[in-house]
Amino acid sequence: MPKKVNKISRSLLSWYDREARDLPWRKFGKDKQDPYKVWISEIMLQQTTVSVVIPYFNAFIKKWPTNKELSQASLSEIQRAWSGLGYYSRARNLFECSIIINSRFNNNFPESEKELLKLPGIGAYTAAAISAIAFNNRSVVIDGNIKRVISRLFLLKKPIKSNYNEIWRFTNLVTPDIRVGDFVQALMDLGSQICKPSKPLCESCPLILECDARKNNVELLIPKRIKNNTKPIRNGSAFVIKNNDCVLIYKRKSKGLLAGLDSFPTFGWDNQNDERLNFLKSLNTNKKISNVKHEFTHFSLNMEIYIIDESIAKNFNIKIPDDFRWIPIESIENLSFSSLMMKIYKSYLNG
Repeated sequence: MPKKVNKISRSLLSWYDREARDLPWRKFGKDKQDPYKVWISEIMLQQTTVSVVIPYFNAFIKKWPTNKELSQASLSEIQRAWSGLGYYSRARNLFECSIIINSRFNNNFPESEKELLKLPGIGAYTAAAISAIAFNNRSVVIDGNIKRVISRLFLLKKPIKSNYNEIWRFTNLVTPDIRVGDFVQALMDLGSQICKPSKPLCESCPLILECDARKNNVELLIPKRIKNNTKPIRNGSAFVIKNNDCVLIYKRKSKGLLAGLDSFPTFGWDNQNDERLNFLKSLNTNKKISNVKHEFTHFSLNMEIYIIDESIAKNFNIKIPDDFRWIPIESIENLSFSSLMMKIYKSYLNG
């Protein structure tokens, strides 16, 4: 086993030196990693692909090149920059974390996993990744790609979700004492570029001779897959309420789905129980313009879109809540909109 472990680390690092992806948050050779950029990239990459993240990351760093600048931004500014990335609690955590890094650490990121775990939005994986990649500490980093690579290398037959401890043990075993950050990123690159879930490119893999799954011709069966249950479908309604060249917008509650973001008034889909939206029950909803479909992690949404003129609301003696705002249509794209709200807005424009 020690011989195999050493061969894995040497071969993988040699491959990484030749084949590493040139990503905007990475540094190579003697150049030191920027902990701020590593942090931003790791938060953005949670549940989001590299190809989607890159343009957001570049725009984010151009606007806020250091944590000092980010800590001076408003939550609304950060949410606008985040619009379309999804999982919007990440933007709020980023906002809160940047303030702590500025005020408590004078914009110097803590290096240890223990200290990183105390920061908003940083869990076990992210703390280990930042510690290893930014500071070259010997942290055991395990993401989805790494779980698959390790399972195949050591023929771990259990489903990934029920086998974390064993995967951690073998990942710890192969993690070297030097160039830890490079090794972690090499494992990630190998998993995303070569050791793919359904069509692994085994002939191009630098670890083909060390891979127990390949030796047993079961690489397509490892790790064992558990069939996902079909996501439930929710139905809701969204209302584009017009007043001349303005539309009605409100800010969602600070907790829950799409927390704190700007939104068209919606109803019946998110279990928010927001009393401010009760007036929607009394609106005449005859003028339906379209349907929008949207995928969340745990459910699929079918949203019906209605256009309502404010005069109709007045005829029904409906009182619009005081904290709702009339926003000029041409200013919509300056709001902190989720990708769902942008779909609704585009549907309105096309309707």
